[in-house]
Amino acid sequence: MCGPEFTIAQAAAFAGVTVTTVRQYHRHGLVDEPEYDSFGCRRYRAAELLRLVQVRALAGAGVPLAEIGDLLDYLSQVEHVLAAPR
Repeated sequence: MCGPEFTIAQAAAFAGVTVTTVRQYHRHGLVDEPEYDSFGCRRYRAAELLRLVQVRALAGAGVPLAEIGDLLDYLSQVEHVLAAPR
């Protein structure tokens, strides 16, 4: 285990959405499916929690789900460019 892990219910509560909404984000490819534990339960880590919060914030601001994935991917690319040594 690398850091704390959370159930889907805990992750949903942290992000301020329902479990159904988290599953919808998975279906739309907006949040990667986390690893499953030995009991078959999803275990969310910090990266997934951050992504859930980002998706919820953008959706709450009125950005269509169909556009959120591309927007977050673009922002990630910008972060990598800005972090590159010069």
